Amino acid sequence: MICISIGKMNLIREVNALQPSLVEIRYDLIRKQPDQVVDKLNQSILQVATCRPGHYSDMQRMEILKQAIDIGAVYVDIEIESSHDFIREISSYAKQRKTHLIISYHNLTETPVREKLHEILKSCYSAGADIAKIACAVNNKRDNARLLALYDEAGRKIVLGMGDKGRITRLAALDLGAEFSFAALSDEEETAPGQLSYNELLMLQKKLHDR
Repeated sequence: MICISIGKMNLIREVNALQPSLVEIRYDLIRKQPDQVVDKLNQSILQVATCRPGHYSDMQRMEILKQAIDIGAVYVDIEIESSHDFIREISSYAKQRKTHLIISYHNLTETPVREKLHEILKSCYSAGADIAKIACAVNNKRDNARLLALYDEAGRKIVLGMGDKGRITRLAALDLGAEFSFAALSDEEETAPGQLSYNELLMLQKKLHDR
């Protein structure tokens, strides 16, 4: 499954036209309340609710994510670096409403060594994740190999490489057991380094499976 990630309100019309199965709403980038966003989103498209630190306080982020859960988010994504209380509160709230909890780790500079990656994966599950997400900057082919090897581990997960050299992981993830992979609406609208466009990822997946 491919998830389109968006960080601008004016992109929702284009998302509705494409009819993907899943869309990630980056509330930290859109800076609108969940009801304002979901009201414009086609009801057949499932939602991942994400609100990264930076623009909002933790209290504000918690309220935004809770509102998104209340109005139907199927997944909610929070960071492994979040405080214990923040994770516990969102985890409990999501579980009560049968929303899948993604706990994520992002490294914008490098891909850690194999042992560290395994520790991070375990930490996500220990913190209460239904799905562990690991996204790391890829600087060489060995980084890709270490990331993709995590799909051999037990548990639901999303493991992706960031940057131009990590693009291959976004396609490979679809066949290696990822919960889903992320794509941008277009090359100009990526919300993370190295995202392929939705249409490009679909085309590559089709070519791979048609062989």
